[in-house]
Amino acid sequence: MATSGTTDFTVTRDDIIKRALRLIGVIAQGETPTTDQVSEAAVALNSLVKAWQADGMPLWAIKQRTITLIADTAAYTLSTPKPLKVIQAWNHDTVSSVDIPMRIITKQEYNILGNKESSGNPIQCYYDPRRDNGVLYVFPVPSATEVANNNIQIVYQAPFEDFDSSTDTPDFPQEWYDAITYGLATRLAPEYGIPSTDRRTLWQEMLTIKQDALNFGLESGSLYFGREMRSW
Repeated sequence: MATSGTTDFTVTRDDIIKRALRLIGVIAQGETPTTDQVSEAAVALNSLVKAWQADGMPLWAIKQRTITLIADTAAYTLSTPKPLKVIQAWNHDTVSSVDIPMRIITKQEYNILGNKESSGNPIQCYYDPRRDNGVLYVFPVPSATEVANNNIQIVYQAPFEDFDSSTDTPDFPQEWYDAITYGLATRLAPEYGIPSTDRRTLWQEMLTIKQDALNFGLESGSLYFGREMRSW
């Protein structure tokens, strides 16, 4: 028998909701949930994927962005979407294409730097992930020369996109579809009075499925240790 030749299977927000409700016995196969059940489950689903942002840095959620430098300016507001974490940064020379790695420092380290108005080529940065927007601070502040020839490249963890409508598909790769569905089922189970023993079983199943997806999304690479030589 021939295979389909396609790999584009996907599910919608309402597909996930219906299956989660079936898993906890709220609806039977072929039944349609009520409008209230769908809207309440959609809130739980969005809350779930936002909570899962705290799990770390899955590969598909790692993005890169260019920061345009402004002369004598240390702070740069980042939004749409707001990076959750900045995990790598470098100073890119647009003329020579030479990249200079930037050291990502903590708030405490940034606070105790010397003259924060020192001018030069930025080699350190601190990211402040505020509620609505993030702010990236660079040090030293760029001079007119650096602004003309350089920009900052950052690699960051992006937030997962919302489920806003019934036909929205997950901002997750296919290997996560089961984990999302089981995750939603565990979130909804207490609201529908599912016995604690059944909830524990469902929770364990979800953890196993989710961990498999998390493990697949980790980057493979070598780990090296060495001394850090600071110039500031």
